[in-house]
Amino acid sequence: MAVEVIAGRKTGILYAGSGEPAVLLHCSLAHSGAWGGVMAGLKDRLAMVAIDLPGHGATTFDPALDIQDQACETTIAVLERLDAPAHLIGHSFGSTVALRCAVERPDLVASLSLYEPVYFSLLAAGNPQAYAREMADAEAFGKHLLAGEWQQAAEAFLDRWGSHGGFQVMPEAQQKYMLKTIPLILENTHSVIEDRVGPVTLENITALQMPCLLMEGARSPATIGLLNDLIEAALPNVERRVFDATGHMGPISHAPEFARVVRAFLFGDDA
Repeated sequence: MAVEVIAGRKTGILYAGSGEPAVLLHCSLAHSGAWGGVMAGLKDRLAMVAIDLPGHGATTFDPALDIQDQACETTIAVLERLDAPAHLIGHSFGSTVALRCAVERPDLVASLSLYEPVYFSLLAAGNPQAYAREMADAEAFGKHLLAGEWQQAAEAFLDRWGSHGGFQVMPEAQQKYMLKTIPLILENTHSVIEDRVGPVTLENITALQMPCLLMEGARSPATIGLLNDLIEAALPNVERRVFDATGHMGPISHAPEFARVVRAFLFGDDA
């Protein structure tokens, strides 16, 4: 792990592997180290850069600025210093950052591999009924967040999005990290959750020509599949893959399978 100043802010960054360039963007409440299992499965094929997103790991966060704006600015700065367009690999909020970077700077992106991009503003535009259900399902979690009840918010979040056992079975250090970072979910609201027209729309992603791999877990909330339906229909060059045995945390809980699927997509290796 290195700490570098990128786009004017201190950024945690992890390098691994050799081959074609790739940038990896983790989910909320995680950090670049969450990609360890995936990096192990791709290190012979990709020269990977995993970034700590704003407020996560060793990266600073400016609360006066939009969190996705900061994440995209840093990611684009990393992409600009590479020798060739890079493969962008993202998970959850990291996937929304990857998709936005591709919209804003398609010249820097060779391909997109997106696991459950939680761009619920796209769901609001394309399937208002499903969006309303998602907002209702997230209501209890949102109330805890707004009240500053961080542990209750963490427990509610993991009940929907996490792995079996939730908050109580986590190691103490992981619990502390989650309680530190979960307030940042509030910072995601404007970027990806509110019903608004943002920098990424179902209309402007139709212009993306790079190959895209769109992934989800069969055990994730139903709205993920409905959202991916909309994104799949909009992207002109897309493959879809459903992981039968996992949910939202697939790139972490099933890292070897995830790496095999990405290898097959990028290089035609047997998955």
